[in-house]
Amino acid sequence: MRRAGFPAFDGDGLQPAQAPDNATALPAGAWGYLGADAAAVQGFHPPKRTLPRPAAAPAGSGEAYDTARVDCDRQAAERLGSPQGSGTELVGRLFDDSLKATGKDTRVVAATKEWSACIAAAGFEAASPEALPERFRAAPEITPEELATARADLDCTAKSNLATLWFAVLAGYQRQLIDRNAEALTAQREAVRAQDAKLTKLLAGESPA
Repeated sequence: MRRAGFPAFDGDGLQPAQAPDNATALPAGAWGYLGADAAAVQGFHPPKRTLPRPAAAPAGSGEAYDTARVDCDRQAAERLGSPQGSGTELVGRLFDDSLKATGKDTRVVAATKEWSACIAAAGFEAASPEALPERFRAAPEITPEELATARADLDCTAKSNLATLWFAVLAGYQRQLIDRNAEALTAQREAVRAQDAKLTKLLAGESPA
């Protein structure tokens, strides 16, 4: 961009988004509800965060700036190269497979039934923890009913031991899938490391090998 006549260019100029608290980012899911603090104030809504805002375009930019930006983005993509799509697709497919296997596992099915019976006894109807939040997620504001439901979800998750079991079973299936696909996953890991090293050199102004 500087060579294209924009010496003040120093990147996108995006202000970083406020990162959510990892403990409350996704409190509810197929595993039930995790996090007493989130249940008390957040319910089933995601934590609020500040979205990044683009910096103002340089003075006098206009069409010339936009054209240079598109060309520089293209050059950057060509120098960096494309990651191996097959490896990325494999990781995504194996992750999906592990989730499906976990959902069908008899131990998880039994714990989910126990959770459902508990939530019904608390005055809320839901066949699964994933179905419970749906009635609240579209609401613009968090309501007392939502917070009460989240607290009941939290309590039933603990009583049924669903979350502990769910994550343990998920990890077990993922370990099996990793072992079965060790060669391909090792190749993908090395490809990612090579891509990272190449990017590091490019950011440092060096020419990648």
